[in-house]
Parts: sequence; C-alpha cells; structure tokens
Amino acid sequence: MGYKSIGRRIQMAREEAGLSQEQLAAKIGCSQSALSNYEQGKRRLYLAQLEKIAEVLHKPIDYFLQPVEEKDAGRNTAYTDVDTDIQAVLDALRKLSPASRKLVVDFILWMKEREEKHNG
Repeated sequence: MGYKSIGRRIQMAREEAGLSQEQLAAKIGCSQSALSNYEQGKRRLYLAQLEKIAEVLHKPIDYFLQPVEEKDAGRNTAYTDVDTDIQAVLDALRKLSPASRKLVVDFILWMKEREEKHNG
C-alpha cells in the first residue's frame, strides 16, 4: 500500500464529507499544503496523523489502507450537480433524529412508488 493510494482515500473521504482541504487541515491541525501533499502521496503520513484524519472523517483506519477500486480511481473528483444535491441531502439526513430520518425515507419511498405508477 503506497502513500498515493492512502492519499486518494483521504481525498475521497474528505470530498464525501463535503470538506475543503483548508477545512480538514484546520480540523486535524496541519497546513493546507501539508494535507495536499498527503492526498497526492508526496508526503509521509504517520499513524497518529492518519488516526486523526480517520476520526475527523468518521472512517475506520482500514478504510484508508484498502486499495482504491478502478471505478473510484477513474472518477472525476468534481461533483456533478446531481451528486452535489445528493450529498447535501445526505449531510442533512445525518443531522436529523432517527424518527425524522425515518419520515424522510418513508416519503422518498412513497414518491418513488408514485412515480413508478405514473410512468409504468
């Protein structure tokens, strides 16, 4: 497992969390340029630093040690408008109570069923 693969995983997790390099760097106590070098595999990353990154990004350590799948490696890191909308919904869902989350899921399933009836 090389630093580039670990760095790509850090970038993927950071983008999934909706954080900029500057925001994540501030949360883990390093400079934006240092984080950029970690993500590009240009700088050695120690276990203590990886543990802090994993904690902030709510990922287990082993997430960063797994190889990047081809479909993820070739993915453009810029979100499409749809991806951005979905990410915003997921971020909002994480902040809701379990009961509110269930209501949202029930509504989405109801909408899906309704569209399938109208389109099918």
